[in-house]
Amino acid sequence: MNHRIRVLHLIDNLDLGGAQTVLFGMLECFDRSRFEVVLAAMHAHQGSIFFARAVELGVPVVPLSPRRWLPWYLATLPGLLIRGRFDVVHCHLYVSNWLGKPLARLFGVPVVVSHDHSYDRFRFEWPLFAAIDGLANRFADRILVIANSIREELIKIERVPVEKIELVRNGLPDRALLRRRLNVGKTIGGAGRLVEWKRFDRFLRVGKHLLELDPEYRFILAGSGPGERELRVLAKELGVSDSLLWLGATAKLDDFFESIDVFLLTSDFEDLPMVLLEAMYYGIPSAVVAINESRTHLAGDILALDPKDTESEWAIAIHELIQNPEQCLELGDRGRALMRKEYMARDRVRRIERIYSELLGQR
Repeated sequence: MNHRIRVLHLIDNLDLGGAQTVLFGMLECFDRSRFEVVLAAMHAHQGSIFFARAVELGVPVVPLSPRRWLPWYLATLPGLLIRGRFDVVHCHLYVSNWLGKPLARLFGVPVVVSHDHSYDRFRFEWPLFAAIDGLANRFADRILVIANSIREELIKIERVPVEKIELVRNGLPDRALLRRRLNVGKTIGGAGRLVEWKRFDRFLRVGKHLLELDPEYRFILAGSGPGERELRVLAKELGVSDSLLWLGATAKLDDFFESIDVFLLTSDFEDLPMVLLEAMYYGIPSAVVAINESRTHLAGDILALDPKDTESEWAIAIHELIQNPEQCLELGDRGRALMRKEYMARDRVRRIERIYSELLGQR
């Protein structure tokens, strides 16, 4: 094939989220001599968090609808697919997967790839959404999943053929590493969408118990979402508010990681979210509730918190870690080494490029 392969990455929005972080890490790594990459968002505008990042990368951006609740993409997406003459359409997140895959197939795109980033339970537990998701997946040539738990749900609930699914874990772009601090302080950080299953209520309760152990502890939460109001109320009830900085949504977490001494992950369902991989890559010792095999497997590279323990016991474990600066630095170094060895985006992208080429070859 003499011409560059034209790839359209289609995503719901360019706001803060793990899928967006994964996608932009990938966009940095594609071989531009072989692949011509275009990014389209169902709704986006120049003020969207990741819009400027796309411009910096030199990736053309097509906002299909300027406002979230006006679905202009119902008209603009078909036009883009007709004009674009894409070889591959690679869909991310819900609306993009549900609408993008059938339309790409309808308008004759040779290869359609689905990327399943999300652990949200509603699409498997609500029959209507499970049916929509399952129907859309029939139009995909390959479904990339970031965790075995998602793979199992697709097979069990949606009856997706095993051979159609491929595990491609999240990967990190190369970054200049932060300079490590020799003195370990007492600032605990959490980050992500402020939704119920992320369990930031646990983060706040751990914070309460840490303050009881030492009133010098401080906390930073980065992210936004529908649960923010309830979490702010809970923080006041627990007496954590005066020690807590709400950082809000931000496209880059460098300042966040520079400011914290330990990263705390308390979520349910998900395996290894991007923010955890980023924390480990930056050498931040991470305390993680080990709810599944993927997290338990990292024991030794993280502080694995037993999900059967109480939040008070988690706080004690974190407090004991911080009392040992050498152990903190060692844990950070081990996590960083693991990320650089096994979790880099360039390796994931080379594999995805091979998938594109193999599927196009079959056509």
